[in-house]
Amino acid sequence: MKTKLGFAQKLVMVLVLVACNTNTKEKAEYETASPVYIALAQKSLDYLVSFDYDSFAEMLADSVECELPNATKLNGKTAIIDFWKDYKATSGLQSMAIVNANYLPINANTKPKGSGKKGIKVVADFTNKMAFEAKTFDIKMNFSFHFNQQKLIDDLTTFYDSAKIQKL
Repeated sequence: MKTKLGFAQKLVMVLVLVACNTNTKEKAEYETASPVYIALAQKSLDYLVSFDYDSFAEMLADSVECELPNATKLNGKTAIIDFWKDYKATSGLQSMAIVNANYLPINANTKPKGSGKKGIKVVADFTNKMAFEAKTFDIKMNFSFHFNQQKLIDDLTTFYDSAKIQKL
């Protein structure tokens, strides 16, 4: 038995189908960001491990914030550069090399839970071969670089087990 649908019923069905298929284009919380940011994060690490602090500083926003693994917070480009210069001078650090690096560029469309910022970030996972006067260590590290609209690093969070290094 075939049922004939009236005009009103057909119109309702079409409207329901259109409403169900409407693409609202809501943004996901996270998307993959441009690979350009991988190159910027990689370049900043290359400058840092080669002790080229002036070039590293050029990649930082003036108001950059940095958090170290021991929860020490450094505010401003000058504080970060002074920290690294002092660390090299007082620790006996002679060289660093990035090995087996992986970079993940992320665009956070909403503010992440916790202390993260909305926007472009690159999470870098790598081993840092750190040679000191007394010994060489392979330290597994994770850095999170957040970039502002000018593609400068405005937030840097570092994670690594500093116990080996602190024993020097």
